[in-house]
This record gives sequence, structure tokens and C-alpha cells, in this order.
Amino acid sequence: MKKKYIYFSLLFIFLFQNTNAQISFVNRNDLLSNSNFHSGVAIAVTDMNGDAKDDIIRMDGGYDVKIEYQNSSEQTFTTFDVGAIDSGSQWSMCIADVDNNGFNEIFAGGAYNNVKVAMANNDGTAYTITYLPGPGMFVQGSNFADINNDGFVDAFACHDDAESRIWGNDGAGNLLQHDEWIDMATVPASDNSGNYGSVWTDFDNDGDIDLYIAKCRQGVTDNTDPRRINALFVNDGNGNYTEQGAEYGLNVGWQSWTADFQDVNNDGFLDCFITNHDHQSQLLINDGTGHYTEATNTGIQIASTPIQGVMRDFDNDGFVDILVAGGSQHLFRNNGDLTFTEVNGIFDNNHMESFALGDLNNDGFVDIYAGYANIYTTPSLTDDVLWMNAGNDNNHLAVELQGVVSNQNALGARIEIYGDWGIQIREVRSGESYGIMNSMIQYFGLGTATDVDSLIVRWPSGIVQTEYDVNINSTLQLIEGGCIAAAPDLDVVGATTFCSGESVTINAPAGYTNYEWSNGATTPSITVTTQGNFSVTVTDGDGCFGFSSGIPTIVDPVLTPQIEADGELAFCSGGSVVLSEIGAPDAQGYLWSNGETTSSITVTEAGTYTVQVTGMCNNFTSNSFDIQVYDVPDAPNAVGDTIFAEGVAELTAAGDDLAWYIVPSGGNPIGFGQTFTTPNLTTTTTFYVEDRNISQEGISEHVGMQNHAGTDYSSTDASNLLIFNALQPFTLDSVKVYTDIDAERKILLMDAAGNELTSVLVHIPVGEHFIYLGIDVPQGDGLYLTTDTPTNFSNLGQAGPHLKRSSQDVNYPYVIPDYVSINNSNYGPNWYYYFYDWKISTQTKFCASERVPVIALLDPDLPTVDFGKTNAVKVFPNPSSGDITIELKFQITEQAQLRLTDLTGKIVFEKNIQNASTTHHFNHLPKGVYLLQVIHGEQVYAGKIVIN
Repeated sequence: MKKKYIYFSLLFIFLFQNTNAQISFVNRNDLLSNSNFHSGVAIAVTDMNGDAKDDIIRMDGGYDVKIEYQNSSEQTFTTFDVGAIDSGSQWSMCIADVDNNGFNEIFAGGAYNNVKVAMANNDGTAYTITYLPGPGMFVQGSNFADINNDGFVDAFACHDDAESRIWGNDGAGNLLQHDEWIDMATVPASDNSGNYGSVWTDFDNDGDIDLYIAKCRQGVTDNTDPRRINALFVNDGNGNYTEQGAEYGLNVGWQSWTADFQDVNNDGFLDCFITNHDHQSQLLINDGTGHYTEATNTGIQIASTPIQGVMRDFDNDGFVDILVAGGSQHLFRNNGDLTFTEVNGIFDNNHMESFALGDLNNDGFVDIYAGYANIYTTPSLTDDVLWMNAGNDNNHLAVELQGVVSNQNALGARIEIYGDWGIQIREVRSGESYGIMNSMIQYFGLGTATDVDSLIVRWPSGIVQTEYDVNINSTLQLIEGGCIAAAPDLDVVGATTFCSGESVTINAPAGYTNYEWSNGATTPSITVTTQGNFSVTVTDGDGCFGFSSGIPTIVDPVLTPQIEADGELAFCSGGSVVLSEIGAPDAQGYLWSNGETTSSITVTEAGTYTVQVTGMCNNFTSNSFDIQVYDVPDAPNAVGDTIFAEGVAELTAAGDDLAWYIVPSGGNPIGFGQTFTTPNLTTTTTFYVEDRNISQEGISEHVGMQNHAGTDYSSTDASNLLIFNALQPFTLDSVKVYTDIDAERKILLMDAAGNELTSVLVHIPVGEHFIYLGIDVPQGDGLYLTTDTPTNFSNLGQAGPHLKRSSQDVNYPYVIPDYVSINNSNYGPNWYYYFYDWKISTQTKFCASERVPVIALLDPDLPTVDFGKTNAVKVFPNPSSGDITIELKFQITEQAQLRLTDLTGKIVFEKNIQNASTTHHFNHLPKGVYLLQVIHGEQVYAGKIVIN
């Protein structure tokens, strides 16, 4: 079977050419000033400085706050150190402009360690920590929202152990305790605990915001207990909130963690996605009156514990998708028909526990800033990752709002866009899902649509603003009550892809009173020498704003040579492999390390191969690529045998490592060595022999953590992963496991994309045991071993396999050079999951010569007297170099005949003899085995002679 291998260069990969409707992400930690960063669960993305670019707000260790300000595309983020907001990992964060000074504040809270707000000064250059009033609380989800719609944002926090809390804004930026604004006491009465994820949304389209809380109370198993029934507080439009979850079908009694409201089918009504811990997560569809019914057969299957669940349009096709993180990560692509398809293999195998969403390179596609904490908010040793959306050819629109009568951030505003797709809706929110903050800029995917018929903003103040002539592939910054001018068409003079030292000129139309370019320029034209996405906001004579589309530029375009090998990388002399460069279709030329200049080469010689591709501005070289070629031995010299009756023959051959076969090709050896004794023969039979050189010795070795160490079992709510690279194929014969529950488990081998390669159902008794797997592992990176969650649920009543894992003395990687490297777990390098003391093996590989036929001749017509077994005839020396003496010990009564035949029966010498002793010269004959016959009357004597 041919195998294909793909090798990437170490050059950074970035996709400027996109493929429609695909979803993929690229790790861009290279854009962060510090990638050695470890968040807890609370992460935020939003525009912190009003430049219409999303920034990252993250807390190293869960408490040390840094703002990463976004710059132009491909430029490193600028870090601003806010400082430590506490000494322990926080559980929640949300962001808004509390004092309406144009710079956002940061809300954070945790487990009874004060509720804090980091207040920005009037130019955003410093922050002061203030503590909100009220008794201590265990903060879960949190939000900023204008709860009483007075134009100033208020604060809300879910309390795990009691009724949730409200702080009202006094209009001067002071947040005062106002729990009385909403009566959240349950019916029947309880301690009002179990509040986890909160969302402020206009679920019933009546123009005001309502509050929905996802509830979970650990230890409470009764799903009718009010501490675990999700609550919906409906606003009557006058700021009076009444719990009406049952009336609208949202009184879910599962152990819910989060809820998100978005319009999944673009019918103009917000639907609801709820993550649950003791039941499959649910998608509930709004019937148009605010009443909800659960959708079935959606394709949304989450195997482990979800901590975050958010809906966004990741491929800009016009339909919101679903991203889930927690015990495992899942991205479900919306098919547009109330079904979803999971997109596998778009992240690495590390365990994404939390995230925040926004556009972090200003290209109109939603990106992910991901954290890899241990559930629930303990930072791990796995670095956070900036997963940049690779994008595609779909169009998009971004809208950032600024309130005037409404609150500064326009929290609670609704944006509707109309076009060929019908309607799309977005709401501006602060704080979503479970303790995270997503961008307040609203992103719309347009698919292949090239225009937006109209855009409507429904401001919290009640003002309804309608805009036409909306420019797509742009970011609109709309001010409440303001107006939009026609979008300016930009004139580009020169190519937008160019080399260092070159430039392109972008001209905006003349006649506007003000120009504000995305790079800060204020002239009608700009000359661009750097890479980025350049747009302009213009102001006309009426004070209306016009927003251009962005013009992307690429400087010194990078090509990423990628070699694909069609065939084995190590082969025997006479074989070959085809190497092709497939990663740089825009290359202007190719130069391989062997001097060839085509895009593909056929390699027959051992060596290290690279390819250099010629780009527009620079040359780029692939990684080195080793080919091994092993010698093939010469065909062996073989000697057959003749027998005179049913029996065995002895065949011989000369060579270093001989293997004997019954077939001319294929098959398995039936013998080894220079001498081969055949099985019992009843007819003439042809055997075959080949000589072999070992190209690779087989192995049988152990690898991995040898024994369990530390605490015993992990959480019951997930089946975790042991991640490894297979440097070449091998067989995983067995592993050692520990458990105290006797049950069957299904062991899964998965590839990096999450596809099942093979599975083995094994019975694991109580104690420490080696279990036989016999799994054939293919070559590949990012493979992992885990267990099957449905089987665990069926046999154990939980998602996890109840196998011991190690929490100490873990020392990755565990390596057998050239074969396997066990590198990590999905929870990071401090943990080793389930499978100890691997035993792996490989078969020895050979390069074989041509197979030579060797005949075992059976001729029953030959005499039955073998002169090797009688004294009547003596032949010596035998073997000989050609001179042979024959002595006849019997009385010669008549002339005797001497006959010599080869193994095919051909007579090669014949002579009459009368003397008792004669010498004959056979030096002219080829080396080999011959049959010598002495015929005297009715008696025939026969035997083999060897000429060497």
C-alpha cells in the first residue's frame, strides 16, 4: 500500500487565500508579547479603547490582569499591565464603561474574596481597584446591564450559595447595592442558591431586556428542586421583573451551567442553547411569541462536562454556530435547518476549558482566545492560545454602537440586518455564558451576499435608527441618533501585495470635511508601506459618517513549502518515492537540494532532501526530509536435490540470511538458513530461496509512565486523553491499568482530528492488570488514547472510565527514539491518564534478492541402490572442483556405462568403462549438483555429486 506523508516547514502559516465555508483556526501566540500565560475560567475580549478593534483582557494565574491592545494586522499586541486584582483565581469577569468616560471598567469576582471593579481613569492609562458593597459571595456568572434603563450600566452577579446580587449605578459611576430591584426568591422557598450562568436578553422581542439564569446545585438530585430550575425574569417594560420560566418553556430542571440566546434559523426570534451536566445540552426554539420547545435530532452531542456554550457565526455563512468548552471542546457548524455538524480536528488535543470571542485581527471573522484551566478555574501549565480564524471568501459586516441617551456601551441594544437571507439579529451584551466576556462589537456573516438592504438599531432608550447603503466587509461605528453617509469608494493605486521598500496608495473621494483612517491618518489619501487592513471613516457636511470597506495589504508574502511523499520514506534499492511540493501553489520556481527544478521529483537515492520555492519577494525553504535506501543482496547460488522414492530432499544455497518459500513471490517463509530439508515429497517440487538484508530490526519494548503515582481518580464527568506521536507504525500490544470497579471499557485510538482509528472492548477486573490491546498504530502526530464515553455511561454510569491517573512524578515525554513519544495529556503535563507501561512491537523489515527456483527431483524410475549407501561404488572427492575418481568394487562381468545428468534430467556426460578405477574431468561443467549413474547389466548404482 502506498503511504503519503506531509511535512510542514517551520515557517509560520497564515492563510490569506480562503476556502469558502470551511472553519479552521491557526495558533497565533506569536502575536502576543507573552505566550507563557495561564488563565483561569474568566477571560474577556472586547474593544477597550474605542478604536473599533477587539482587545484581550486576561488574568495570569486567574488574578493578574493584563490588557492586550490590538494593533494593525500581523503586528504584536501591546500589553498594558492593570495589575493583580486579587491573590486567587477569579471565577468571573465582565466589562463596560461604568462612569461613561469612554474607557471600560473591569468587573471580577470569585469565591468570597470580594467583588471588585477596576476603574479606568479619564485617559485609560491607569486603573484603581474598588470593592462593591454587600456581604461576601461566591461569584459565578456576571454581567453589566442597564437594568433600570436609566442610561447607566448596572452590575449583576450570580451567587452559588444564595440569591444573586445587583448593584445599581448612581449616575456618577458608583455601584450601590440594589438587590431589591428583582425579587429572585424561589417558589417553593429555598436558600435561592445554584445560580451559575446569566444572560440579559430581549427574548420576547418587546423592546426591553429580561434576565435568564442557568441553575445548578451540586448534591441536589431532585430536578424539581427550585435551586436547580432555570429562572426567567420577564421585564414588563417598566423595570418590574417577574419569574415566568414555566410560562415560556424555559424552566429546565437539569443541572444547567450556561445559556445563550441567538437566532439559529434567522426567523427574527431568539432561540436558546443550554449546557447541562447531567443531561445532554439542549437547543430550544422560539415559536415567535417567546415560548420555547426543545429541538430534537440536532446533531449536538457533548461527551463531557460543558463549562462554556456560546453561539457565533464562525464561518460567516449567515448562521450562528455553537462553540462548547469544558471537559472537551466542540464546534458545531449550523447547517441552516436546525441541525448541526461537528467540525473535528480544528484545535490541538489540549483541553480547552474556557474562552472569549471577538475579531482579533480585524478581518471580520470571529477568533477565539482560549484558556486551558483545570475545571473550574485552577490555571494549568498549558499556555493559553490565540486561535485566529483562518477565514474564507464569505462576506461580513461588523457594527460597534455608542449610546448617547442610552448607556455608553449600548448594552441591551438590538441590531437587525436585512437582505437576501431575510433577517439576522444581534444583541449587545456584557458578560455571557459562565464568567466570560465576549466582544461588544457585533459580527454578521453574509455568506455570498454582496449587499445589506437595511440595518436597524433598536437602542435601549427606545430610539429606532434605520440605515441604508451599508457597506459590507467593513466595521460601522454608529452613534445613537447619528446618521450614516454613503460609503466612500476607495481608489487603490498599485498592487496591494508588494515587497519591503515598496508601497501602495489608497485614495478616498474628495469633498468630505473629515477623514479618519484606521492607521490614524487624517488626509484624503494614504501611502501604505506596511501590512494591514486599511479603511477610512469620513464625515460629510451634514455631520454624517461614512465607512469604507477595508483594503488588505500584504508585505513580503510568505510561502510555506510543504512536501508530500507518495510512497515509503525508506525502501530497498531499485525502489523510489515521489516528493512533491504542494504547500506553495503561488511559487514562481522550485530548487530541490539535488538540483532538480520541477515541482515533483522521483527519488531513488538515499539522502536529505529539501525544496526551496521562489516567492514574490523572498525564497523559502522547507524542512529537511530524510530518505533511506537499503541494499538488496545478490540472488543466492542454490543447489537442488534428487530422491528416488517418496521422502525428503535437502536443498542448499549460499547467502547471508536465506529464506525458503514454496511460492515464487509473496507468502511466508517455510525455512531459513543455507540448508533446507523439505517436507515429505511425493512428486517433483520446485522451492524458492532468497537472500535478505535487514533494513530495520523489529523491536519489543516498553514506554510510558511505569506505575501510578499521586491521587487516584479524576472527575467522573470526562474521559481524558493521553496524547502521543507515532514516528512510524507499530503495534500497541498491551498497557497496564488500575481500577476498583470490575467492568468492560472500550479503549479508543483517535487521530489528531478526533476521528476514531480503532477500538478494543476489554474487560478490566479490580486491581492492577495488564490488558492486551493488539492495536496497530499508524504513523501520525497528535494521536491519543482515551475511552469511549457511551460505554462508560452504560457500564459505569458516568462519562469517565474510573481508571487511575497520576497527579505526581509525571515526566513527559516518554520516548522510544524513532518510534513513539508520549507527550502530554489534555489537562496538561502534570497529569498522566489511565494507560501505564505500554508494550509496543514492530516486525523486522528486509530487503530481499530475486527468488531463485530450487528443484527437489523425485524420479522413481531411477535404481533403488544409492552408491552413497553401498560399498559397491566409491566416488571421490565429493564435492570436488571437477576431477572425480570412480572405483567399482564389484566384479565386472560386462561393460559398464557411466552417465551424468543435471537436475533437469539432461544427460551432460556419458561413457562406457571397463576398468575398476577411472578418473574423469568435469571442470567444464557449471557448478552445481549432478546425478551420477553406473549401469552394469541389470544393476544401476546412482548418487549425487557436487561440483564446486
